Amino acid sequence: LVLIGEDTEFTPIEPWAKHNAEIVNGKAQAEWSKITGALWGVPNILIYKSRFTVPGDTGRPTALAGEKAAPLEMWDYDERGSFNAVIGFLHRLGARWYWPGELGEVIPAMQSITLPKIDETVQPDFPQRRFSYHGGVHGRDTSMWFMRLGVRDPYGIQDAHGMDTMTNREEVFAAHPEWFAMYGGKRRFDIKANNHLCYGNEELFQETVRFVRAQFDHYQMSMVSVMPPDGYTAICQCPLCQGKDSPERDQRGLASDYVWGFVNRVAKEVGKTHPDRKILNCAYGIYTLPPLKIDKLEPNVVVSIVGARVPRNNKPEQQEEYRQLRESWVAKTHHPVINFENYPFVDRGWYLPAFTPHTMGESVNATKGISQGEDISLTVRQDPDTSGIGFNHFQVYFTARMFWGGKHADVDAMFREYCRLFYGPAEDEMRTFFEYCEANWQEMEKDKTKADSALELFAKAKAKADAASVYGQRLAFMDDFLKGLRSKSQQLSQVRG
Repeated sequence: LVLIGEDTEFTPIEPWAKHNAEIVNGKAQAEWSKITGALWGVPNILIYKSRFTVPGDTGRPTALAGEKAAPLEMWDYDERGSFNAVIGFLHRLGARWYWPGELGEVIPAMQSITLPKIDETVQPDFPQRRFSYHGGVHGRDTSMWFMRLGVRDPYGIQDAHGMDTMTNREEVFAAHPEWFAMYGGKRRFDIKANNHLCYGNEELFQETVRFVRAQFDHYQMSMVSVMPPDGYTAICQCPLCQGKDSPERDQRGLASDYVWGFVNRVAKEVGKTHPDRKILNCAYGIYTLPPLKIDKLEPNVVVSIVGARVPRNNKPEQQEEYRQLRESWVAKTHHPVINFENYPFVDRGWYLPAFTPHTMGESVNATKGISQGEDISLTVRQDPDTSGIGFNHFQVYFTARMFWGGKHADVDAMFREYCRLFYGPAEDEMRTFFEYCEANWQEMEKDKTKADSALELFAKAKAKADAASVYGQRLAFMDDFLKGLRSKSQQLSQVRG
């Protein structure tokens, strides 16, 4: 039986910061500036976080286990086709990885393994299956978990805020203050803030074209971000930009024609020299809605929609809004879109039990055929295998596994299997708990009765498993997450006055 796929090993292109010290001392910046002759910031400055090592004896035959071997260096960007094939085979045998480490594993005991007579090629539904974890930060167990879930972080695709990378330096502002947005009659810059730009400035346009081309040529990028800095709420107020916003539109379309007009111009100019490369911008904030003055974006523009699914907003009318947003963008583009999601994680204070497996699965299925993949932003600490894992794993698992299996991948079957395998004697009670949360979690922030009902359902599940058993240990992490809901319930019981 041969299990094989693409296994290209990533090799970073110099210059790149080997560690944080080379960012702090300016070495990486100096090398990039020497190459370009420009003041632009360094693209992918945190790439070193995507490099990690595993022991050199990992995977070695027992006969060689005693021999000394150098550690294996790996990158999040490595292609792991053969690994995916092996994991796919183990998955068919019943192996599951629900969260990092041994406690998250379900490995069946078998007396023998029958090798099938098979000739099959398996393709995931999306080429891009990116979560914002970093192997060099979050450790081996977490890296192995994501790898076993079949994620893929292809090198060369930038996601967000590329214009910030280019301009957010004091040296840039000192040399070109006219590139920066004017508010209240002044060009503004603060190294600790988001510094917005004047997209009516012709020199900024020409410099952006050069910046994009330099990344294509030197770093061999396939898709470069021309997205504004974060926190953008109002366009530049200089004479070049006045009147170019759209105050008559929804707040999410206030700057759509202004921003997307700039992106489209950059794409058209870059396309003259690099017709096979792409320009990416996120549909986000005040430029979430498609522009009205552009019938069809340039053929080299890729749109990444921030919040094209938002599975925690699982009411039918909420999901209908996201469906309409996706369809409106598909009509404007020549390429499948990308979906960018900010998942609520415990480390940002999230405490509501937003367990929405069916909406997660159904919303992923709804994008198959119109999307080239997803970029899921996670707020996690350096110990994600224990910190908030009772809630955090749920979102990651059901999202990542739905990236495989086609449009008819059955999330309900996956959900029921999860309850059975992961919680054992508490299977029925946990399924009831999750289903109640999926239907009612949005009201629990204000409705004490519903919050208490969820807590009571979980208490019944917890009582069904021995605390020392593997099931009891898993439930303990869920119990820890629910401390926040208990605090909210107590708060709701207090009379204000």
